[in-house]
Amino acid sequence: MSMIERIRTRRDAHRRARAIEHALRSANSPAVRDEILAIAQRHMS
Repeated sequence: MSMIERIRTRRDAHRRARAIEHALRSANSPAVRDEILAIAQRHMS
């Protein structure tokens, strides 16, 4: 894996993590929060 690919992969992972955090913060019900976490975990594995 080249240096550029590694940076790009890390940047994408960071962007995804920020998006998930933002969605969790703006989710106002526990059910929605659980759903977002379930989707996030499905995509991480």
